[in-house]
Amino acid sequence: MLHLYTQLGLLFLSCWITSFSQITEQLSLNDAITFAQKNNPQFLSSLSQIDVEHGRFWRGVSPPSPSAAVNYQYIPKGSRVKQFGERTVEISQSLEFPTNILFRGMQLSSKVSIAEAEHSSTSIAITSRVKIAYYDVLAKQKKIELAEENLSIADDFARKAEIRYNVGEATNLERLTANVQRTQARNGLEVAQNDLKISLGELYYTLGRRKEDQSNAIILTDSLVYKPITETLGQLTERAFAINPQLKAASGRVSVASFDRTLAWSSFLPNLNASYYRQTVDGNSDFYGVSFGISLPLWFLFDQRGQIQEASANLSIAESDLQSLNNFISVNVKNAFLDMKNNERQIILHQTDILPQAAEVYRTALASYEAGDITYIEFLQARQTLISSRNEYVEELARYSISLAKLEFAVGASINQ
Repeated sequence: MLHLYTQLGLLFLSCWITSFSQITEQLSLNDAITFAQKNNPQFLSSLSQIDVEHGRFWRGVSPPSPSAAVNYQYIPKGSRVKQFGERTVEISQSLEFPTNILFRGMQLSSKVSIAEAEHSSTSIAITSRVKIAYYDVLAKQKKIELAEENLSIADDFARKAEIRYNVGEATNLERLTANVQRTQARNGLEVAQNDLKISLGELYYTLGRRKEDQSNAIILTDSLVYKPITETLGQLTERAFAINPQLKAASGRVSVASFDRTLAWSSFLPNLNASYYRQTVDGNSDFYGVSFGISLPLWFLFDQRGQIQEASANLSIAESDLQSLNNFISVNVKNAFLDMKNNERQIILHQTDILPQAAEVYRTALASYEAGDITYIEFLQARQTLISSRNEYVEELARYSISLAKLEFAVGASINQ
């Protein structure tokens, strides 16, 4: 029995440890975007707003509820209600003028379109943020690899410098310098690791991951690559004006304001009212009656005038906002495109010139140092040039990818590559 309890205890301990062990997940860029669009609170909120506007549409076009009333009259004093002389059962219904219902329905339908456009804009914004965070993590991971390689080289040379110093082939300055470089390389690795933690936190937040899932390790399966785009600035600008959801939302607001002004002018039209009566007089219930009425907008100098003035001003504001947004998108697409092109030039420069030359300088310096033709300080300068060039290239790849994501947000759609 004791042996059985021991086995159960070990099994429980094993399960407990396993439950708290870190889970490793593989995450592609497309998976990250899909996950964010299912879990990001802003995305879900904008999606729910569409349902809100649909609900407001049906409420807005629904007529008011009819009213019913029973009226007892001519009851002798001191008598009960059932001794009435006349009883009237009334059902009445009030209605807005039909064109008002039509215009309000069109206005509320425009609000639904605005919510849909804003949801699309939110989706594009979240996609852009996911890409930026994803690329940033990729860059930080690559920089950790370079920092680890740099530390390995620095550690190797520090050991060699110590040996050379002990046999009298190196100076104390060379030994001390190698040790300093090793310490700096170790510190650089720690800084890179901390930067990665910060970038991962931003990625987790953008994805909408729950707090309990943020401890899980992730492996990003995509990589930083350079792929030139095929569209020109003119094509991208034209596409932005055609499909950008922010512009669609702004145009929808102009439509809403226009319908609002139309409804303000329609306030001069009367509301309608109809009633049906079923009457009982002196025990005879064969009487009925109907009535029709309209409202009289007598105070048009106050209420209607105020509605029209307010609606006209709101329309002017919406039109100005639309024009301002047109100007902003034009400039934003241009600036994002120029930034992307500048990063593209830097990548090409590193690929064709800087990286090959830095690698050749390092190879030559290494051979010369091992042959004793140059000092460690001279070799160190060549190695630092190579390390700096490789780090710069990683940063340029990240900047290019991030600027492309920003350009897609400015356009409002993905870009062909």
